[in-house]
Amino acid sequence: MDVKEAINQRRSTRHFKSDKLKEEDLGLILEAARLAPSGTNLQPWRFIVVESDKMREELRGCTLDFVADAPATIVCCVDYKSLESMTDRIQELQEVGALKGTSLEKLDASKYRGRKMSEEDTKRYLHLNLSIAIENMILQATELGLGSCWVMMFNQQKLVEVLGLDDNIEAVALLPIGYSEDKPAPRPRLSLDEIIIDRV
Repeated sequence: MDVKEAINQRRSTRHFKSDKLKEEDLGLILEAARLAPSGTNLQPWRFIVVESDKMREELRGCTLDFVADAPATIVCCVDYKSLESMTDRIQELQEVGALKGTSLEKLDASKYRGRKMSEEDTKRYLHLNLSIAIENMILQATELGLGSCWVMMFNQQKLVEVLGLDDNIEAVALLPIGYSEDKPAPRPRLSLDEIIIDRV
């Protein structure tokens, strides 16, 4: 299956079979997230894989039932401490030549500050980076014949308590993954004319 086919076949699955995921498939899905691009190569994503019956039941008390019905749910988080590694990430990019021909190529990495961001901007920045990793996982799951569903409806405080998350870790989305019980129909989509504002 090529990328175009994976994009076309991807559906939000809300009915899962009970079959467990193959360990190697789960590994490929997580590896797809690991390889996602991120601003200044920050890689702020962190994941918790919920698989045990006990933890899936605990998860049920935090979110929609179908999430806990999936054989595995990846709790997709951002790590605010990752911002402290920006100097290291810039230096790594310089060392591999990724910044060649830019004003950052020869900059002293310890002096890099990036653009000044408010707390809200910082949160948005980290969430956007995580979103790319989540989509990578969704497309990889589709290629493996697995269904998934991006879920942001959950009780943040309950989830923090259930998983014992540190203050620097914020859960942003839940990604239940498993074999689909049904074959969802394509969802309605706006036409290109409706989403392209202009070509200038």
